[in-house]
Amino acid sequence: MSLLSELSERVPGRAHGPGATEYDAGRTVFAGVGEPEAVVRPHTVEEVATAVGLAAAAGLPIAVRSGGHGLMPVADGLVIDLAEFSSVELGDDGLVTVGGGAHWGDVVAALAPHGLGVSSGDTRDVGVGGLALGGGIGWLVRGQGLAIDRLREAELVTAAGEVLTVNAEQHPEVFWALRGGNGNFGVVTRFVFEAGAAEGLVGGHVRFDSSDVPAVLRAWRDVMRAGPDELNSTLMVTPPMGPEMPGGPQLAVALQGTEQQLRELLEPLLTLPSVTDVSLAPVAYGELLEDAPPGRPPLLFVGGNGFVPELSDAALDAIAAAYARPIPTMVMLRGLGGAFSRVAPDATAIAFRDAEAFLIVNGVLSLDATPEQIAGAKAGSDAALGFTSGTYGNFSVDRGEHVIASMYPPATLERLRRVKAQLDPGNVFRQNHNITPA
Repeated sequence: MSLLSELSERVPGRAHGPGATEYDAGRTVFAGVGEPEAVVRPHTVEEVATAVGLAAAAGLPIAVRSGGHGLMPVADGLVIDLAEFSSVELGDDGLVTVGGGAHWGDVVAALAPHGLGVSSGDTRDVGVGGLALGGGIGWLVRGQGLAIDRLREAELVTAAGEVLTVNAEQHPEVFWALRGGNGNFGVVTRFVFEAGAAEGLVGGHVRFDSSDVPAVLRAWRDVMRAGPDELNSTLMVTPPMGPEMPGGPQLAVALQGTEQQLRELLEPLLTLPSVTDVSLAPVAYGELLEDAPPGRPPLLFVGGNGFVPELSDAALDAIAAAYARPIPTMVMLRGLGGAFSRVAPDATAIAFRDAEAFLIVNGVLSLDATPEQIAGAKAGSDAALGFTSGTYGNFSVDRGEHVIASMYPPATLERLRRVKAQLDPGNVFRQNHNITPA
């Protein structure tokens, strides 16, 4: 009997195959369309456990879909689509219970009337499950830390079909692994986060021309070093994309404070000769989140990302040089520190807590780029990425042991492998940045 037939018997009305609307929705992610054997859209945790047990018994890989923001579609096995697990409930104690299939926009909408928030992704559409299990660098990262730093409990369905309540007291080693170990340990159907203050924000954008990118990079670094935890920002440096998109640095910023305070903090940036536009005003937390693009653009991005322990002059010079090369290059720098760095490196599976910033560098090529062009783009990006200490999996398209070794220090990875061997010895949850069992 096929997996689809078994699922149809055990969870009637929830299993879908080729030709069904639910199948097409479940197999489609940001990066493309997959070809799983079946998609199941369960309504209860018991149905999740049944589906997991059937796929595991058949030795088929399981992928979990939350927001569909995934970077890689799956080629086989079972997709568990958590679209029905989308509830968001705020308790009197400030704890918010979130379904594994909710989107961060849902969380923001539920918490905003109470002046609360949980540091989330940059887009409303990104799924809570995928982002949170990978770490979760959001707009409140310097004040609240990562999304996993606000996680207090999770409901986990293991490969054996067990349903575990996981927190600091119950299954503490599993709780440690979930916070940054991606989806390697089962299906998380419920998260409980501790919300924090997310009101009284002022923010917006500052745009620069490309006449002096090194000066912008240095001024941004100095502003963020001197700024309080309440100051969060991302600096994008984009290549020219035509007359209407000349390229250059663009600062997105938010502060829990007043506009006057923000302008005083940003003065080293606002007084640069290359400033072309300043737009700062009171803003709601939800307004900081953007709508996700409709899909991956038809371009080839060659480079990567990493945590930067120190934004030294040499590191900034390498970043500026990567942008200045003939190959069109996109750079993103996100300020870290603050609450992010006050978490011990072994407290979660995200160990690079000494990072001053998060960096992405990508050469932007056409899909028909030659091997020589790709090699050239990689070399320039690698020079800047050489100042990083490790990779952030949520922003990494590449898969394989070399990526895993970059995402986790050796001691962290060995600890994750031991938890993996305990929960998923058959490695059915492998459609991800896969941690193989010890």
